[in-house]
Amino acid sequence: MRLGTPLAAALTLLWWAAPATAQATPDPHDVFEEKCLSCHGHAGPFARLHLTLEADGPHTSRGVPVESFLRSHKGGLPDAQIAAMLDLFRQHLTSGAIYERSCLLCHDRARDFVRHNLILQDGRLIGRYTGHDTATFLAGHARLSPEEAGQMLTVLRSFLDTP
Repeated sequence: MRLGTPLAAALTLLWWAAPATAQATPDPHDVFEEKCLSCHGHAGPFARLHLTLEADGPHTSRGVPVESFLRSHKGGLPDAQIAAMLDLFRQHLTSGAIYERSCLLCHDRARDFVRHNLILQDGRLIGRYTGHDTATFLAGHARLSPEEAGQMLTVLRSFLDTP
């Protein structure tokens, strides 16, 4: 196949267009860090200090649904980014800040720690370098109660379940 053929041109066009459409669901942490971090700090503390979780989703401290707020704040966000942000805020508002309270003293921020040190293998979260099963490990780590260990496992796993 020569580079000047219509097929080569079509393949090149597809290759250039692929990065723009490859990630249909944005990573909520990337969105928050890009759009919000400079003014609002990290997502967890921000959510717990300034948002509440109502039946219809996260709300601002003034009672405004975060979904509608994000449609107009600083020019607004696209629907996919809004959905990702709402999920991120829900997670932070329901996590009980276990990571901040029990883990941050010794470990990097949760997102960075997970992406550098843990992997999913056969449906289980395991240590990338140790091979330890994270669920078993957490049961005796950092004085976590069994309930907290379960919650922490869900939180840690969510970082790898996110595209």
